[in-house]
Amino acid sequence: MKTIRTKLMLTMLAIALFITIVLSIVSITSINNSTVGTLRSSVEPLTLQASNNFDTTMRQYSTNISNAAKSTSFSQAQSYDDMLGVLKADFSSGINEYSSFTLYSSAGAVLITDDKDLAELNSPETIKDTAKKSSVVITDLTVYKKEIYFSILQTVEASPDEKVVAAVTINAEVLNNLIIDNSFGEHGYGYLIDHSGSVLLHSDNNKAINRFNAIKESENDDEAKELSAVIEKIITSDSGSDTYSYKGQDYIVGYAETDYFDSTLVLVLVTDDFNSATTTAMRNIIIIGAAIFILTIIISLLYARRLSRPIISATKRIRLLAQGNLSDPVDVWYSKDELGILTNSLEETIICLRQYINLITVALTQISEGNLCHRIDGTFKGDFQQIKNTFNEILNGLSDTFASINTAAEQVTSGAAQVSNSAQAVSQGSTQQASAIEELSVTLSDVAKQVRQNSHDAKNAYNIVMDNTAAIGSCNDDMENMLNAINAIHTSSSEISKIIKVIDEIAFQTNILALNAAVEAAREGSKGFGVVADEVRRLASRSAEAAKQTAALIENSAAAVSKGSEIAQKTANSLRNIVVSSDKIQGLVKNITEASEDQAEAIVQINTGLDQISAVVSANTASSVGTASASEELSSQSLILKNMIARFKLNTDDDNKSKHGRFKYDYDDMPEAEEPADALGDIETDDMTEFTDNNEDDKY
Repeated sequence: MKTIRTKLMLTMLAIALFITIVLSIVSITSINNSTVGTLRSSVEPLTLQASNNFDTTMRQYSTNISNAAKSTSFSQAQSYDDMLGVLKADFSSGINEYSSFTLYSSAGAVLITDDKDLAELNSPETIKDTAKKSSVVITDLTVYKKEIYFSILQTVEASPDEKVVAAVTINAEVLNNLIIDNSFGEHGYGYLIDHSGSVLLHSDNNKAINRFNAIKESENDDEAKELSAVIEKIITSDSGSDTYSYKGQDYIVGYAETDYFDSTLVLVLVTDDFNSATTTAMRNIIIIGAAIFILTIIISLLYARRLSRPIISATKRIRLLAQGNLSDPVDVWYSKDELGILTNSLEETIICLRQYINLITVALTQISEGNLCHRIDGTFKGDFQQIKNTFNEILNGLSDTFASINTAAEQVTSGAAQVSNSAQAVSQGSTQQASAIEELSVTLSDVAKQVRQNSHDAKNAYNIVMDNTAAIGSCNDDMENMLNAINAIHTSSSEISKIIKVIDEIAFQTNILALNAAVEAAREGSKGFGVVADEVRRLASRSAEAAKQTAALIENSAAAVSKGSEIAQKTANSLRNIVVSSDKIQGLVKNITEASEDQAEAIVQINTGLDQISAVVSANTASSVGTASASEELSSQSLILKNMIARFKLNTDDDNKSKHGRFKYDYDDMPEAEEPADALGDIETDDMTEFTDNNEDDKY
């Protein structure tokens, strides 16, 4: 376990180390931030100035070639060689060693040049487009033999009928030199990028030739992602500054758009070039911090040793006090500082606690013996006075409470008896109600069964009536069909009678013919023909006789059919009446069936309600029985409680009781706490004010 001395020493060392580290970090960070902030605030205007210088130089080049091509000397030249000489003489740019001059026809053909290879960098299409314009045209940057070139073109009229294009092709190295001249710092540099992020010009010529693009490079190189984000910001902004890290090196960039090549000029500063002051400050801060830390170690060792002695002694005594030891003496530290006050206060505290525990022990012994009239009368100091007052108030309250409990127990006994009687009566009535409801429920269940049976029988009767109605309807249809058949037979009989009359007439005519034939046979004397005539006459007689018999039979049959038709008609009328009656019976039986079903449903609902009432009555009965049992138990427990309270000796003085039966103390009348005894030795009273004034903020 670490001692207070070790903790004090470690704390002071930790604080000193923390302060040293924090101050170092804050100082170094402030210097770095100040340096970076200064550089960022400076690089943007410098870049704008560099961009203006770049644009001014390009405008100067354009102006020079334009003035040279439009000069009088150029227009009065007698030959292309003279024109080319005028261009070289008048193009006073100081970069003739980086330039080449060419004259083109309006069709794009080379008229004269001092460098044929460079002249071919400008395509005929470019020359043709330039010939249509009167202003200066600047071509894009072109890579040729690991060098970068661009051309400035100006169309002029060599004669009224001829246009020529004067061109100067310039090595972009002059622009690189211009950008480098505008950069600053030992390792600072600049470059030109287009709006896609590709490098057009750079101090590292390979990056310009290969059109290095950080945005595309970041797809395969994670280290280039931060640079890629800065490039994306640059190509979407007019001007500004930013910072980034690339391959472990911090950079500050300023950027500004230019008027040429659709590009942005970027100046790059290496942060390490400007961190020499930061390094020196860091070294000085570390040296000072180390000195402070060593000095703190020495001071903390001396101070912790002196301060920890009395604290350790007091700690050991407090540990014994926490274990209940109130008899061992306290090693008092006689000084006027807080340590002396601490040890003296600890000794006084132990003496007071010993006295308080003795008084409280006596009072608790009296309570354990059942004496609630005992009160604590000793002297309690400061906040301990509240313990004395509270303890005496508890005793008064207990005495008052036990007296009230005794009275309440008697009232509870009386009330419990009344509740028990009432609960018994309620339980008996509930039991009778439950029995009556149960009988009513059984009766209603029987009625419900009968109603359900009646409903079932009514449904069956309804079904039978339906079947009878259907059968009677079918019989009525058959009777109608039979009447129709009889009428048809009657009609057929009439037709047969007509036919028989025709047969009878035929037989009569045949008989006459046979008679005539016999007369003619007798006249002629033909015997054979007479025999035939006799046979025909006999046949005609027999036919006439048969026709008469048949006619008689048909007349009898027609009479019978007429009588049968009349009877069938009466039967059909009777069946129609039966059908009408069956329909009425069907309606009545249907109404009876529906009424029976409604009665059955109503009885089911009534039976459900009775079941619910029966359940509630049963619950009430059980509750009444439980209440009666609880009342009897409560009555017996109140008697036990009264007997238990009788063993206590209660205060019978009512002067100290409030109107609510509770003891009430007037704290304004309580005696002031006595000042603590002067047990602090040589400590002056003025030095103890802060620690002994109980009315202040408890500064012990």
